[in-house]
Amino acid sequence: MEQIAQMLPEHTKDSLAKLLSDRLKAIESMTPEELEAKRRRVAQARVDSFNSKPGQLATGYTNSDNNYVPGDGYNCQLCMNRGATLVLEERNGYIYERMVECKCMDVRRSIWRMKASGLEQSIRDYTFKRFEAKEPWQKAMFDMAKAYLAEGAKDGKWLYFGGQPGCGKTHLCTAVAGKLLYEEPVMYVIWPQISKKLKAIVNDAEEYDKEITKLETIAVLYIDDLFKPVKDDKGNITQASGPDKKLAFELLNYRYINRLPTIISSEWGLEELNDMDEATGSRVAERSRGYNMMVCRDRKRNYRLSDTTAV
Repeated sequence: MEQIAQMLPEHTKDSLAKLLSDRLKAIESMTPEELEAKRRRVAQARVDSFNSKPGQLATGYTNSDNNYVPGDGYNCQLCMNRGATLVLEERNGYIYERMVECKCMDVRRSIWRMKASGLEQSIRDYTFKRFEAKEPWQKAMFDMAKAYLAEGAKDGKWLYFGGQPGCGKTHLCTAVAGKLLYEEPVMYVIWPQISKKLKAIVNDAEEYDKEITKLETIAVLYIDDLFKPVKDDKGNITQASGPDKKLAFELLNYRYINRLPTIISSEWGLEELNDMDEATGSRVAERSRGYNMMVCRDRKRNYRLSDTTAV
């Protein structure tokens, strides 16, 4: 600063010195109340300036490492896509400026999770508009998913679609999850993958608790392919293993007790789920009452096979 000052012309130095002297005199002449009011005005001006500038979380930006971060596409009018709002607080007679995270960040984190999970493309493909409800049973599934979205999720109910592979269970569950995503955090997991991961770390108590707590406490959990049937060496379909049942009960019982919305798709109907593990099955049945459906097994209902040609 001294070097810069030495480079200034004398008349500029004199002008700056006079300006500084005048401001100091003005401050010294203020009463404590006037000085406090001035501090507040200055602090409020900084807050207003920050809050008036739009952010780039929706459109994308270049971070401090000079890497481009794609936008998430979610437009928040509260924080104008900054992700936070600056507020003034008074504590012990002092004024503080504090950054308050906007509630849109929960939605943004859900979007980021969806992108990381690989469900991002599915949300675009599996929408209500794209679901073809040509048959009465398809119309029934569609109406149930819509009803759950409108009322069930808000009441902490669960949505359960079981039965025939390829009938649209995952499509409608994903459509519901995609809509709820813009209201609160949603986590998507595929049961065979998440169960394998959790069983692999079950002996590491700290890591296991960390991972399962995420699933237990997330606002909305979407489990795809619960207890996915597999065939043994003889071609017989096997039911869920003991560790799988234990894991499912631990996870779903927490969400059952705390009335947290849960979306489940499975190839098993509720009766079959109860036969496998009544403790888990009965909880799913109770929480999804009014919002569960078993699609009878019929390969004609598998849309994935609808365009195949026999030669």
